[in-house]
Amino acid sequence: MKFKNIFVSLLIALSISSVSFCQDQEIKGDYFGNARFGSTKEEIKEVEKTSKLVLDKNDELIFNETSEFMGNSQNVYSFDKDGKMNTAMISVINDHKDLANYIADYNKINEAFIQVYGEPDENVFTTQDEELLNNPAKLAEAIKEGKVVASTIWNKPNFTISHLLADQMKADDMDDETKKVTVFTPISHLVLGQLNSADSGEDEAEDIDAE
Repeated sequence: MKFKNIFVSLLIALSISSVSFCQDQEIKGDYFGNARFGSTKEEIKEVEKTSKLVLDKNDELIFNETSEFMGNSQNVYSFDKDGKMNTAMISVINDHKDLANYIADYNKINEAFIQVYGEPDENVFTTQDEELLNNPAKLAEAIKEGKVVASTIWNKPNFTISHLLADQMKADDMDDETKKVTVFTPISHLVLGQLNSADSGEDEAEDIDAE
């Protein structure tokens, strides 16, 4: 199994969002940080007024941001056919020479998220080589090589947040406009937010019954 395919699939379905998770340490309904699901593009631009807008398409906004907490990030919001924000992603784009710093960033952000969203429903390192998990010195290199994926998941009533660390994001499935402004780093460090659809529970129930 190639773990990079996990990211290709996620990136097809989701796009990026910006927020400081330390500013408001409480769950605020359908919010992903300070960005509210269902917001219009103009409302998102107001949330992102201190960031640099690098792409404005009908169904997507991309901003570059630098914050004391996150460092450098690229924040993308995507919108449904009614112009409402329904998916979001933060791509942490700090380019560390010491790969272990990516894991340090991952752990720091997880700790901040727990303060806001509570304990995660899932927090795992996935690999086909369990020995890598017992060797911290090689773990970051193994993530870069696509041998390990770190994932932390919060399933909330109205939305899902996925915090992921894996091998470098690829541009193969991006359109040309998005590809031109996307910043790539040695390890992909992504925070994905998705508003749950009203009938998602029914779909899951049908899948379970089918099995």
